Amino acid sequence: MNFQETSMLDIDTPVLVVGAGPSGLTMAGELARHGVTVRIIDRAPAPATTSRALVVQPRSLEVFEDMGVIDDALAIGNEAAGLNIMFGGGKSVRMQLHDLLNDPVTYTRYQTLYTLSQDDTERILTKKLAERGVHVERGLAVTDLSADEEHVTVSVRGPDGATDKIRCRWLIGCDGAHSTVRQAAGIPFEGATYPDEFIMADAELDWEFPDGDIYAFPARSGFVGAFAMPGEHRFRIFGNVSGGSGAEYSEPTHEEFQAMLDERLPVPATVVKEHWVSRYRLHRRVAPRYRDGRVFLAGDAAHVHSPAGAQGMNTGIQDAYNLAWKLALVVRGLAEERLLDSYHAERHPIGKRLMTTTDRMFSVISGQASAARFLRAHLAPQIASRVLTRDSFRTWFVGWLAQLRTAYPASPLNRADGSGWKDAPAPGDRARQAEVVIGGEPGHLHDLLHGTHHTVLLFAGPGGPAAELCRVAERVTRAYPGLVSAYVIGTERAAGHPALVEDPDRSAHTRYGLDRAAAFVIRPDLQIGYRGTPVDADALLADLAFRLPGAPVAV
Repeated sequence: MNFQETSMLDIDTPVLVVGAGPSGLTMAGELARHGVTVRIIDRAPAPATTSRALVVQPRSLEVFEDMGVIDDALAIGNEAAGLNIMFGGGKSVRMQLHDLLNDPVTYTRYQTLYTLSQDDTERILTKKLAERGVHVERGLAVTDLSADEEHVTVSVRGPDGATDKIRCRWLIGCDGAHSTVRQAAGIPFEGATYPDEFIMADAELDWEFPDGDIYAFPARSGFVGAFAMPGEHRFRIFGNVSGGSGAEYSEPTHEEFQAMLDERLPVPATVVKEHWVSRYRLHRRVAPRYRDGRVFLAGDAAHVHSPAGAQGMNTGIQDAYNLAWKLALVVRGLAEERLLDSYHAERHPIGKRLMTTTDRMFSVISGQASAARFLRAHLAPQIASRVLTRDSFRTWFVGWLAQLRTAYPASPLNRADGSGWKDAPAPGDRARQAEVVIGGEPGHLHDLLHGTHHTVLLFAGPGGPAAELCRVAERVTRAYPGLVSAYVIGTERAAGHPALVEDPDRSAHTRYGLDRAAAFVIRPDLQIGYRGTPVDADALLADLAFRLPGAPVAV
């Protein structure tokens, strides 16, 4: 698209997203899905063609399901069946990654990690964005910004060097670790840079290991990881090397790449073909605030950390998933601006905790301190064989990787009534998944939650008053048409009411830890906002009025 054709000097746009990586594309796509006019610009003249981030976690797959892109993602991606930790002397440990997400908190339809090249992820998200009528405007680089109480004015340089200005009500910086938006807004990026350099590549290997798995090679001198990618014998490989010139994106030679593998791997491995290879430095940094007035940060613009645990891209996607519905409600006049403060309150602790956790992991697997080197060389084989084979550890570890335990226990949006909840999910938790019968057909509880609305789930309890709760559901949906959906989860087989969802084997009640009637309000991002017992229609309506203060209430 020609730069001059997109000039917005005299026209306000509600939201401008800067950066067309996974976070920015998710942000723009979700805003459009929620009915907000949005523009998205990127300084690059064309989409990236390298894979970079690779692993898509189960929670992100649930987000993709809600966004309507899950089929494309699963068609292109590959399941990561297992994690293999390979030591010298022929010692190794394999951790099965599949079918470990079955406890009430982590149960999901997506039972393992997927490897999906970032350029494929971006292509899928771009396609869905275009279907919603939004196109990435490329070759536009942000140079500066100024903000007042009503607008943000963004200075932009086009591909021909000409400058222009875009006025928007809200600006979202998804423009990566070197974010111009963050810098122009004067938001610090607190943290440090790892001392080592890192080599990362997509390459085809000739070695003895099968495709499809993830491999880790801890050695005294450092670490090499290999993630299976789509394609025969193709892997994403990364490892640390001693710091050199400090150049962040210089390209290593084939000989240097091969030498790293020769040094670290306990078996012969030949680099047959390099699709791309790069040298760079890793950082561990987080912005102290994700919102500054009308400017927001998401993804790598807000937090960067080591690749340990493959959390980065997934966290950015979920930043966008968290903010978009809130901003949409504010833009549409259905919620007050104070709702937007909950974005930082909820997501900043996630980013900060993730930076700390991955830093500790990375210090062990790649650090050059004498203790870390000794641990990798001598203690790790014994520890790994004892710990990684335990079912309890495997279940915990995969659950952490999957990001299904992500919760906002201190969110200002959390509300509750009643007591004695025992094992039930709390406000701020992810809404749990379960099998149910919808309209006489097998389905999943999350099927009811998809869309742009809040959802009220009314659990009847064993043999509980389903008919009475159906009347409550009618009252709720009548009060907020198009904004709130309500369903009754009943344990008895019944028919005749559109709000009734059957739970004949009580699996949904069991996963929600319920033996009595209870109500939950589920936010558009599939997190629980409210829980109450016993079910009280007036309390539910009061909670919805808190969440949707600008919505006209039908009586």
